[in-house]
Amino acid sequence: MTTPGTDPPVGPREAPPAGHDVAIIGSHLASGLLATVLARQGLRVLLVDAPGGAGPAGDSTVPYTTAVLHLLGERFDVPEIASFAHFEDLPDPVRRLSGIKKSLAFLHHTPGRRHDPAHTVQFHVPGEHSEWHLYRPVVDEYARDLAVRYGAEVAPDGVTVTGIQLSAEGASLTLSDGRGYRARYLVDAAGTDSPLLRHLGVGAGPDGLLLRSRLLHAHLRDVRPFEECSTLADYRRATAWSRGTVHHVFPGGWIQVVDFRNHDRAASELCSVNVGLDPDRFTDLPAEPAAAFRALVDRFPSLREQFGRAEAAGPWVAEEHWQRRVAVTHGPRWFAMERSACRTDEFLSRDVTMAAEVVHALGAALPRIARGEVPAEAELARVAAYQDALIDFNDRMLAAARTACGSFELWNAYSRVWLLWQILAHLSLKRATNEAVGDGRWDPVERFAGGGLWFRTPDGLRQLLEWFFEVMARVRAGELGQAEAARSIFRRLGRERFVPPLYRFAAPQARYYHFTMPRRLLMVAWVSTVAPKDFKRLLTRDNVTGRRQPERPSAGRPRVGVADER
Repeated sequence: MTTPGTDPPVGPREAPPAGHDVAIIGSHLASGLLATVLARQGLRVLLVDAPGGAGPAGDSTVPYTTAVLHLLGERFDVPEIASFAHFEDLPDPVRRLSGIKKSLAFLHHTPGRRHDPAHTVQFHVPGEHSEWHLYRPVVDEYARDLAVRYGAEVAPDGVTVTGIQLSAEGASLTLSDGRGYRARYLVDAAGTDSPLLRHLGVGAGPDGLLLRSRLLHAHLRDVRPFEECSTLADYRRATAWSRGTVHHVFPGGWIQVVDFRNHDRAASELCSVNVGLDPDRFTDLPAEPAAAFRALVDRFPSLREQFGRAEAAGPWVAEEHWQRRVAVTHGPRWFAMERSACRTDEFLSRDVTMAAEVVHALGAALPRIARGEVPAEAELARVAAYQDALIDFNDRMLAAARTACGSFELWNAYSRVWLLWQILAHLSLKRATNEAVGDGRWDPVERFAGGGLWFRTPDGLRQLLEWFFEVMARVRAGELGQAEAARSIFRRLGRERFVPPLYRFAAPQARYYHFTMPRRLLMVAWVSTVAPKDFKRLLTRDNVTGRRQPERPSAGRPRVGVADER
């Protein structure tokens, strides 16, 4: 076994012939987007799949996700990536099999009882946003096709990596069809069971992660829209649940329902169902995943009604202990990104969002490395530290979510902090992107030392999140009661000057978020009067006149590859 993080002394030591600058293992959304932005910048890119599968993948977006996708499209001059942020801009085959997302609904359930309408929170997506549900088979295929369009070489379907050799000069790959390739740098996005990590002897386990889950995932047919299992009038201001992402939460776990059938042009009959359960709390469920799911929903009368006729359209993906995190994520010539670095619950759009964030960082770093502008090892270490910080931040947010499932009172408070973070991160990243485009410098969106908040945000947000995580940790440790924690969160939200009147964040009874015209006018008045100065900058016109576009690679720009090195 080799020492993790070092390249094993195998393979030829001569420099690879002029071929690929970067080879990417894994064939899905993140790897396709990375291949696209690298090829757009003139690098020679190879994209090839690995044997087996990486398990379920994230299949919904939130407004902050779209801000990251907009950044990718803007910075790397790939408008098709920006279209991932707008459902109507996507190609028809993607739209027909994917779904719309008009809201995020959280319904807290108690075993043995029908759902109580008072235990509901629903956030409606403002009309200027266009969130959606990603049917990953067609979305991943589109991302691969996009990479080809921009000049990447993509191995044929069914051809996978069967052998890897690393040297001081790069990587040599052997494919299942017998062909061999060399590349100066190797990016692994195949999953924690990847051939590269096995080759390097890099271990993976749950160490370093707070969240533990038994995972169940499948695409189901004949799932009843939840509005057919309840009377919408009982939910006051609610809109049809099926037109958004539904999160059924209960003590110890959640069921996330993503509907692909929910618009007029839909050609799907499927819903994606992701279940995350505390493995220590649900030890009595059957081992077989379909039976476990049936036994779980039978405990909740409203869920039994929604899923009573549902059948899996394919095999279930299941594992008793799903979380994995690798010990080392980079070496002098390789980088393990996204699902190869960490595997955890795909709850609250974590997977798609973090994938886009890491693609942005690597999409900027690898061309600098390939052109000799920065030392490879230091630059890859910088991106790896950023990715680790994203993993830690998201793990704390998901662990807090699992803790909040203990009662509706605490979930109601948790959801406000989560929404506030999402809104402010979205606004802040949009502002940082506009500043970067206007100045032609990308420093505002490369503050990677900030971890989960890697761009300037309003003063107080970071401090609020740290305090919030500590409160939830105290609840998890049994040092603080759930009701007391919820009250303290609402009190804190009511005191913070930077919390905008977009929504009554500090009011437990305000369980439906609609960004109505009165709310918009109130927001304008707040920004014009009492809003903190650093919040005003997010929503008022800046002093940049005549926004100039940063220098971008043109289609005729010479490729910078091995043969072009000086």
